[in-house]
Amino acid sequence: MKRLLTFLTLSLLAGCASNPTVPENNLTPVVTHTGGQSLGDSTSIYWFTSQQNRPVSLADRVMAGDYGDYRTDYRWRDGKLREIKREGRQLDEQQIKPFSLHVRYDTLGNAVFQRYTLGDELIPLSGDQLQQLVQEAKHGTDVVKQQRKDDLSLVQGFWKQGQFYRCGDERQLKVNFKPELPDYLEQQLQDLQLDGYMAVIGQVRRGTLTANTLLMLTDNQPSCLSAPVLLTN
Repeated sequence: MKRLLTFLTLSLLAGCASNPTVPENNLTPVVTHTGGQSLGDSTSIYWFTSQQNRPVSLADRVMAGDYGDYRTDYRWRDGKLREIKREGRQLDEQQIKPFSLHVRYDTLGNAVFQRYTLGDELIPLSGDQLQQLVQEAKHGTDVVKQQRKDDLSLVQGFWKQGQFYRCGDERQLKVNFKPELPDYLEQQLQDLQLDGYMAVIGQVRRGTLTANTLLMLTDNQPSCLSAPVLLTN
């Protein structure tokens, strides 16, 4: 069981809208905000949906380098976390193996259903692991809320012939990094400006993207990232 705990800890350190389950009150707006963070080899991207300042759903995509990667769908009802589903790959015994987990909570926060599979094994989750999943949900929402207060969000798009085009509306944006990128990242950016994908945390004003955190820079991402939907309404 320590295997999952190690992988979850990495995501907790690292920190396009879905179709969430929405509370019955349809008169108040449902809003989705995006965010993300990067620490070492681990990068997390979040889509957080709320209504009346209460969480409705959180989706994440986490890339943890040699430890694997995964995507998660979290759902709340009446402000309480009720369900988590995750799918991905993780390092186990020097091999990358597929894994999945699914947990449901009652209104008191007790896990009433759990299923965690790693490769061909069905492994019970410990109380600490179940609690850590709850902490990860809170961490993801806290990251997005803070970035929203700072007027920051996820911006992703593609470089083509030295020009950056934002995902969603394909708007061409001028790009500035504040603070400036380290030399080695600046060189990678220059190498990919002919044809590459980039995701950052930043803000767009008057056709200029001011980025303060580089999340992803690759020539191996064929399309814009969207929020994973693993749970049905």
